[in-house]
Amino acid sequence: MLFLAVFCGFLAENIREHKVEHNRAKEYARGLITDLGIDTLQLHQLIEQNKKVLTSMDSVSSIVHSGIVDNKVRGSFYLYSQLGCFSPTVVWSNASLIQLIQSGNLRYFRNIELVDKISTYYARQDYVRQLNNTDKERRDKTLEIRNRVLKNYYFKGFSSILPSDTIKIPESMVNNLLQLESSDIHLLNEYANSFETRIALINLVIKDTYPKAMLKAQELISLLKKEYHLK
Repeated sequence: MLFLAVFCGFLAENIREHKVEHNRAKEYARGLITDLGIDTLQLHQLIEQNKKVLTSMDSVSSIVHSGIVDNKVRGSFYLYSQLGCFSPTVVWSNASLIQLIQSGNLRYFRNIELVDKISTYYARQDYVRQLNNTDKERRDKTLEIRNRVLKNYYFKGFSSILPSDTIKIPESMVNNLLQLESSDIHLLNEYANSFETRIALINLVIKDTYPKAMLKAQELISLLKKEYHLK
């Protein structure tokens, strides 16, 4: 009888511990789903912002290639120079993910497929950070050249415009003729070339890296909801 009582107590404790761990895993799952949803929305927004950046880069190059007369350009050149020098960066919503991995609480997730997908997603974040950092380094070189091309007196009117802005830019701003600090052909060619070094990388994140990250996030959300019966 004593053995049976001890054994039943042992089973009860195991069941209680298993239930506690399951509930903790469910809470982590909720946190992950929230974070993944935020990531997905942000990645979608960054794809659209990067498209504006690319369009602006192409516009700067076209204006340079068509030739600049009398050291003057339309205000649109200043606008494109502002937008083309942005480097939209992912800020991952990964509080739950970091806590899970660093605390070793991934053990609460008993589904091996789920653990593998979480680990893969975490690794992809590091890859995206490397791409973003590389783009920033290349962008910084463009900024150095831009400072020698644009006249601050005019540029300050465009310096607060962001790729995420949906405001209508007044036609007077983009159509008025404005002077440049320098229209040296070699400097302008260097300016246009500095954008070219970023184009392939930005196309990569738009067409491949970000869409794949969004797909991985959606797969994880679906699997977490299914595993823990969440809506």
